[in-house]
Amino acid sequence: MEDNTKFCTKCGTKLSTLAAQQTTVNTTTQPQEAIQNNTASSQANMNNAETQNNTQGKANAQANTSPIDTQALQNALQGYWTWLLVSWKSPFKAQKTTKYAGILTLFLESFFFTLGIGHLAQKATSAATNAANSFIGTFSGNTSSNYAGSYSLGIDFYFAIILIILVAAVAMVGITFLIHRAVGGAATETFIDYLNRLAHYSSSILILNIIFFLMALSGFAVVSMLVSAILLLVVAVIWSITIVCGVVVLEKPGQLDRIYGAIIAGVICVIIESIAISLVTSKLGDTAGSFISSLLKGGN
Repeated sequence: MEDNTKFCTKCGTKLSTLAAQQTTVNTTTQPQEAIQNNTASSQANMNNAETQNNTQGKANAQANTSPIDTQALQNALQGYWTWLLVSWKSPFKAQKTTKYAGILTLFLESFFFTLGIGHLAQKATSAATNAANSFIGTFSGNTSSNYAGSYSLGIDFYFAIILIILVAAVAMVGITFLIHRAVGGAATETFIDYLNRLAHYSSSILILNIIFFLMALSGFAVVSMLVSAILLLVVAVIWSITIVCGVVVLEKPGQLDRIYGAIIAGVICVIIESIAISLVTSKLGDTAGSFISSLLKGGN
């Protein structure tokens, strides 16, 4: 085909038409490819940005969570210790504190008391086991072998005693709180605040129970047992005074006289204490029965 020819010498098509079609194909293909490339690039950028945001968010959350929780725990423990020191120095000057101070104090008092009781029970079982082994060994002529092995109190024993004492204490505070409202207690004082106030009154029980536990560690000496009995008596007196003060200490008297309220609260609390003592005694009886059973099986 010659250069000045306007028609194709082979097919007869105008050269201008072929050029226009070629231009159309080129202009159509190039934008589509550009759009696809731009879309893929945008999606990749979005994925990278989302991944970076998630990583940065997790890093920030970890950086913000750990120090705050640790610092808050330290502040809470320090505040509770300060609250204890003030309560031991001036029990009747109740101070504002966190909502967990009262229940934590009751738990610690129950905990150390239970440890003392449990250690005494463990000492008793060990002494009985040694006596049985010595007695059987004397008559059998073989003192080198043990008739029965050592008996260990289970974790359920300690858990049950702590739960009984703690529930009984909270129940007595609850009854006293209701009677306190009846005799004219402040309606703005919540049960948590009231429990904290009574725990502030009786916080010295925690020290006495720790001493009781330490005395239990010393064994069955006469002096230790006498001191332990005196400590438990003082604990009972302090708790009774706390219950009475929880009723009679108020700003304005109500319809029910506070003296009658204290009597009613005292009677109900004595009933609750009797139930708690019977449950603890029953648990100790079950432990003694289990020990005797294991002791008898040791001879089979």
